[in-house]
Amino acid sequence: MRVSFLIFLAALALAFYAKGARVYFTDQPAGGPGYLVSVAPNGTDQQTVTIVSNAPDLRGVAFHRASGRIYYLDNGAAKRIYSILPDGSDQQESVPVSATLINSDLEIDEGSGKIYWSESNAGTTGNAFIRRANLNGTDAEPVITTAPGVMTSPYFFFLDLAEGYIYWGVLSSGSVSSSFRRATFAGEIDETFLITSPTRTRDIAVDAASGTAYWCDRQTGNVYKRPLSGGANQILIGGMNAPHGIALDLEAGKIYWADTGARGNPPSGLSPRRVARCNLDGSEFENLSTPLVDSEPWDLALDLRSPTYDDWRARFFSVNTPDAGPEDDADGDGAKNLLEYAMGTHPRRASSRPAIALAGTSVKYIRRIGSELQYRVEVSTSLPAFQYNGDDGGLVWTIETSATPVNEDLELVSVTPGPALATASNVFFRVRASLP
Repeated sequence: MRVSFLIFLAALALAFYAKGARVYFTDQPAGGPGYLVSVAPNGTDQQTVTIVSNAPDLRGVAFHRASGRIYYLDNGAAKRIYSILPDGSDQQESVPVSATLINSDLEIDEGSGKIYWSESNAGTTGNAFIRRANLNGTDAEPVITTAPGVMTSPYFFFLDLAEGYIYWGVLSSGSVSSSFRRATFAGEIDETFLITSPTRTRDIAVDAASGTAYWCDRQTGNVYKRPLSGGANQILIGGMNAPHGIALDLEAGKIYWADTGARGNPPSGLSPRRVARCNLDGSEFENLSTPLVDSEPWDLALDLRSPTYDDWRARFFSVNTPDAGPEDDADGDGAKNLLEYAMGTHPRRASSRPAIALAGTSVKYIRRIGSELQYRVEVSTSLPAFQYNGDDGGLVWTIETSATPVNEDLELVSVTPGPALATASNVFFRVRASLP
């Protein structure tokens, strides 16, 4: 049997599906209630998840994909980490944090079901920590222990699960330079690693695939990047007020940050008091959130699930980007945007194009997990007629032999010819991806 060529086809219809793809951020106006807020990745549909009173000081926030819950840290009177559903219901107390130290950032390890948070010590005695616990607060333990002080205490941090490191920036103060360090998840500090930032370090995120660190520097108002292996700091984008929390959407090639706007009176710059984003090369800056007069967003977390085309489009396109519809071809590579969504490629990079691979007489293709899309493998022995399992013929044309996860959103599907093709000498395959 010879597989001669492959055809890609995407069809379109309208459908409604559950909400996905959100940016969650904590907002702590001075002297007032705190807010947990969500907004779509392109800045539309901003919603307040919950309002927190009783002397709050909202800081770190993380999204737990498996449960669909948001975890956020209140360093004010409560001294606790809470979890809540995106619609603001079912708030639960999760983890008690230090009553005497500065509790700032939090992150979640989905694989182990652990939550991590930092406890900074600005004093001269005792220690500072990054701790972890089960999501319900049990089995709390220190992971990283450092000396006290503004130049040594962990403040914001990042879990590099792929390479097995925890990166953190120190508490810092004033406008003098400060640093980022790293340790293993067993708490072994890497004494050879150091990133020095011009002023006060804030949040850091790492792209393990490219070996690049991205971080916020408070006083300069810059977002920097640098290879983990060393080299000079590069300004990715400048002109912010006081950027703090940071997050990466590597699939879409976007970086997000929270700018507290707490430097200067009134605050100035590109993104004061807002959540914003740009591309990983610094282009296409966008303010996303609509702030209160006294907003001070501290940290943010991304829900990158894209069960609908609209969710995915909000991650890759701004509201003003042309050719963003499912039938458009934004990068001119011959694949419609809907097909790029279906097969996990980038709709605005011509070098990232959907493909089907041959493996003997089998074909393999990428399929999006948990989306509204409907996939169908079709075959032909005499073009232009195509058949598929479930058509009126009642025959088994193809057999799906495996579906191997590529990541949380995509899987690699392998398909072989079925019994109906046992005597065929030539077979043509195509994959149809359509909205219901």
